[in-house]
Amino acid sequence: MRTSSTPPTSPALPTEADLAVAAHRSDPLADALADRVLADPTGWRRFDEALRHGADSAVDPAVHDLVLDLERTCAAADDEVLDAAAEPTFTASMGVHVFDVGAGALISSYRPPTTSTILVRTGRLLGENAHARLLETAQWLTAASLPGGTRPGRRGFVSTAHVRLGHAVVRRRVQREDPPADGTVPISQLDQLRTWLDFTYVAPQSAAVLGIDLTPAEYARFLRFWRHLGTLLGVEPGLTAGVVDLAGARTLHDRIDARTAAPNDDARALTASGLTVLATTLAELTPIPALVATPLVEVVSRAMQGDPLADALGIPRHPLLSRAVPVVAAVQRARRDRLRRNPTAWAAAIARNTAANREFLDAG
Repeated sequence: MRTSSTPPTSPALPTEADLAVAAHRSDPLADALADRVLADPTGWRRFDEALRHGADSAVDPAVHDLVLDLERTCAAADDEVLDAAAEPTFTASMGVHVFDVGAGALISSYRPPTTSTILVRTGRLLGENAHARLLETAQWLTAASLPGGTRPGRRGFVSTAHVRLGHAVVRRRVQREDPPADGTVPISQLDQLRTWLDFTYVAPQSAAVLGIDLTPAEYARFLRFWRHLGTLLGVEPGLTAGVVDLAGARTLHDRIDARTAAPNDDARALTASGLTVLATTLAELTPIPALVATPLVEVVSRAMQGDPLADALGIPRHPLLSRAVPVVAAVQRARRDRLRRNPTAWAAAIARNTAANREFLDAG
């Protein structure tokens, strides 16, 4: 029994040694099923059925073990995490998420050269395939974030599991065909942690560039949900447990950033393709004309990434248009401050954004 009144300390952030080890670790349960799927593609169907009907319905041991792990993760989460902790996502409209998640987090995720090369080889994020792939990502994130979305059998639970297995399939294929010369693991725990931070640190910070800030309490709540979602995606819980506030997220992001090599041509190709798709999406979701959407997305992405990384990724400069970003941010920040002072209006805005996300998902 604890007798001291001193509150328990938060778990520590991963050390440099932890990150070095993480670069050599994968996701054994997902890898085991990935090997089965690569040998027999019908394993995808068996996996999907077990996700919808429960681990006990699975005959294949690899399917059973991965689905059981996913179900146990959900059983360990409380109702607030499962049903409400992602609410800060819906304090902004879907149009905003084209910028913070798209122009911010997704473009940032293209920075690591080894990961970008793997993504280019899949052929799914360039040319005509890029729009469909990014739409899939938006649908997955929406399904997972809606209230109750990651409860077993729900759409967010199923799609998150498919993302996890998809990563493992690519990882096992690369390990067979072109293993890294340095002995690291493709799409390793370190790579997955970096991507997790793109969604949990880069995206909220990118939104703040536009004046769409979260309060410390909202951000802590958002991180609670994402620690749960990260575990479902196969990120080892010990790597994310210490990320409980902005300071921790920034520290860990900076550590991983320092370990990441400069972008290569594949990263630049993915960035160009991604920005094109995001501009098209913005024109579809908002009244913004297509001719304006492209430079607008480029300007905002540059502001979010910072000039050094934006230059390395080949994001064009628009000096005159870029001057509007701080003005827009000030207007948006003032508007959100006014809404927050009226709890009824703030709750109504969140409800409208949540409903719009649900309609988007239902339409897909």
